[in-house]
Amino acid sequence: MPRKSDIHSAFVAAIQKNPKGYQWLRTDDFIRELRARNWHFSQADANDWIERYQDFFVDKTPDHSENRLWMLRNMGRVL
Repeated sequence: MPRKSDIHSAFVAAIQKNPKGYQWLRTDDFIRELRARNWHFSQADANDWIERYQDFFVDKTPDHSENRLWMLRNMGRVL
């Protein structure tokens, strides 16, 4: 049975670092980690969760895709 705490752990597991040290993730990476923990979110659901619960992440998607690129703001932290 999935637990709500698994959503946050899936989010943390989806975060990657680029060579410059920026932390980022894509919506599809988050969804993949959620499925490994028995949660099944659509892209819209995943994006809504990130917008609602992760204040320090900003949408930097270059196009209008639902597979958004989320980047951690300067001096931000994962909540």
